[in-house]
Amino acid sequence: MAHYTFRKDVIEGEQGESFITSWLCENANGVLLSDNKTNTHDVTIQFPERNNTIWSGIQTLEIKTDVLVKPERDTGNLFIEYHSRGKPSGISVCKADFFITYFKHLREVWVISTSNLKKLIEEHNFRTVTNAGDENSRTCGYLIPRAKYREYFKRYKV
Repeated sequence: MAHYTFRKDVIEGEQGESFITSWLCENANGVLLSDNKTNTHDVTIQFPERNNTIWSGIQTLEIKTDVLVKPERDTGNLFIEYHSRGKPSGISVCKADFFITYFKHLREVWVISTSNLKKLIEEHNFRTVTNAGDENSRTCGYLIPRAKYREYFKRYKV
């Protein structure tokens, strides 16, 4: 997020979810089945059954929007939240089939299955940050160097 105030960040996040949902429906022939609004996943989309693509059948998606990363200001990291406001959050509670990060200002979408993301985190000693996020949220997350681990993700330009 970017404003470090919950209300503004929620608006940015919901706009990102809407953009990615529309993009997937238009470009992968998906149909939105539900907009969940819980911490386990964001949306459920049904795609045509096809081979050799991740966009097949019914998929649940967790969609994160990163508006801090910009061409002129980019640490090169992908931030994956795991704890906020005194309780597990983000990847710790995610039950979605896929975890999507939308880099709004880079116009990039990074996709990984949630199980593969959890495995990647478990197998590597990623740097963590604490006290990130908005007003007193005490958000904690992993920093994954994008260039080094890009092959683990399906990447799209939007």
